[in-house]
Amino acid sequence: MIRELRTGLLKPLLIAVMLAWPGPDAMAATLKDALAGALARAQIEKPDVSDDSSSWLAGIPSLTASYIDSQESLGTDEAEVMLNLPIKSRSRRRLDNQLADISTRLEHAGNQYQRWLYSGLVRERAWAARLAQVELHAAEEKLATLSSLEQRSAQLSSSGALPAYASLIIQRELVSARMTLDAREADLETRLADYRALTGLNTLPADLSENNTVPGELVYAEHPAMRRLEQARAQEAALLALSAPDSASWNLALVARNFEGPTLEEEQYGMQIQMPLNFLGTKTTGNSSEIRSSRRDFMLARDELWLNLKQQWETTEVQARHLHSRMTLLNQAVALDKRIESHILALRAGNEIEDEILLQRLLDVVDTRAELAITRELVDRNKARLRQAAGWSL
Repeated sequence: MIRELRTGLLKPLLIAVMLAWPGPDAMAATLKDALAGALARAQIEKPDVSDDSSSWLAGIPSLTASYIDSQESLGTDEAEVMLNLPIKSRSRRRLDNQLADISTRLEHAGNQYQRWLYSGLVRERAWAARLAQVELHAAEEKLATLSSLEQRSAQLSSSGALPAYASLIIQRELVSARMTLDAREADLETRLADYRALTGLNTLPADLSENNTVPGELVYAEHPAMRRLEQARAQEAALLALSAPDSASWNLALVARNFEGPTLEEEQYGMQIQMPLNFLGTKTTGNSSEIRSSRRDFMLARDELWLNLKQQWETTEVQARHLHSRMTLLNQAVALDKRIESHILALRAGNEIEDEILLQRLLDVVDTRAELAITRELVDRNKARLRQAAGWSL
């Protein structure tokens, strides 16, 4: 009966909603396309990780020049030029190579983290818009049902076959349904605007299910957020190791001297090497304190991230179980509604049921079907949230 009660009163509204979409080519868009659009709109500048540093110089060379003018008549004037070259120690070269590898891994981890982060934003906004569409469709069905009943009740009321109060009740429900429809339209427009602002796309993908694959468990070590945190920690540890005394650089000085006097004129060339005694293992209080502080901060950040990921995963799993239970109950309710609907029609034919009760029962049938459709979408959205919680990107 509910199908028969639908009318074409909302056809203009449906056409208006369809015109909001750009066309059939846009309907082929996928969630991956939406993610690509979001990343492009973000315009995040990628860091330059190219290693253009010297493989043997630890710093900028310096030039030292001095001239000493003797005030004695038989004195000797002295001029000296020294080119200082800070040379990387073996430990420093090893740490530099390690830091270059870490920087590459950190960039990769950062890209994966960014993709995962925006995947979550795309998923949430896409599913919010999809749910708004389903709720709008449910409101349209309810309004169509009430519009048909209102037309019938007006005819019966004018002929005296239906009490006036029954027609008034239907009209009141019709006003409420129109208010609900208006709110659902506004909500859908807001959700689509949020989605467009993020992705730059004007339409939702036809399929948001992502093949309905869900992770069986949360693997913390493989989560993009955890990988990014660990690589950032490795980079910080390498940088602190570079500033440790046992990583101090050597200094090679090329020296040129000139001596000029009444009895002496001489030029000298040579070199000078300053080599730190790293084997003594001398530590500085400042460097050791920074290393301990960095490790404490990392441990706290890792524990906090682990707890947040665990809580998000477990909360989503609990929601999944309740949604599946609700789906089972709603399917049972819909099956019962079909039987109730047939009884309502029989009782109505025999004038054994009040019009107000008839209206309420028919609206209950519509509401239950709408709730089942919404719950189906909530189940699929929960699967998307499980993938996000597990660190799966689009």
